[in-house]
Amino acid sequence: MAEASHSGRWISPGLSAQSAEKARLELNETEESRTVCLAALREKMRSYSVENNGFTFLKDTDKFLIAFLRARKYDVERAFKLLTNYHSFRAKHADLIDGTTLEQVRPVLERGVACIFGDRDSQGRRMLMFRPARLDSEMATNRDALRTLIFALDRIIEDEETQVNGFVFIQNFADMTMSKILMLDKSMASVVMELFQEAFPARFKGFHLVNQSSLFSILWALVRPFMKQKLRERYHFHGSNRESLFSLIPKADVPAEVDGERPPYNPDDIISFLASLESSH
Repeated sequence: MAEASHSGRWISPGLSAQSAEKARLELNETEESRTVCLAALREKMRSYSVENNGFTFLKDTDKFLIAFLRARKYDVERAFKLLTNYHSFRAKHADLIDGTTLEQVRPVLERGVACIFGDRDSQGRRMLMFRPARLDSEMATNRDALRTLIFALDRIIEDEETQVNGFVFIQNFADMTMSKILMLDKSMASVVMELFQEAFPARFKGFHLVNQSSLFSILWALVRPFMKQKLRERYHFHGSNRESLFSLIPKADVPAEVDGERPPYNPDDIISFLASLESSH
């Protein structure tokens, strides 16, 4: 059931008043647009199923479908395209997705390669930190890190506050060596870019690179060819300049690992959070 704020303005179920206002201003979300666009999206899904031999979509819940509408600012055509891309991606990369369990991704989370913080930043965003120097050829490969990322994103995105406020990434390249660079292959880079740009219903608000050395040019050469201009513009290169980083992410939101005031990454927090989401996924 819809709610109303003290001002009388409609608030989408599952959102705080502040996030509901952001959804209205940035994503074109109103009670009417939500109702009309959900119906239109479901009609497109029905037609697609008929035209494609009874194709079955993963889910048909409001919470699931709203993520696609919000990611494309309630443009039904673009939201439907994202929805079909999402399913195509899952079919194409089933080996990275199907059957993955929390226990399987636990080593990557505990090792701190893909760090997903359990709480939000001051702008309501979920923060993720990638530390490729923590990759390991046996316990936490690049492929394992990607599997972990997809597993976590799939569950976290059903949180409506995250659908509206999005994600922010810090990519911490401290202690990178040539052997670690060689663990990052071109095929995985293309999968990551496909996921971020075309196949996942999230608002990726910024990618902040810190502590990158001269070796970084090798990694950037792997990734850059797969990036569209819009995504490139969201990449910020800070190196060792913390004031540059803090000018875009408040110091209070930046984790201690990169000299911020946020408590260090604790894998127990995100493991517990993901475990709490498993029953509803």
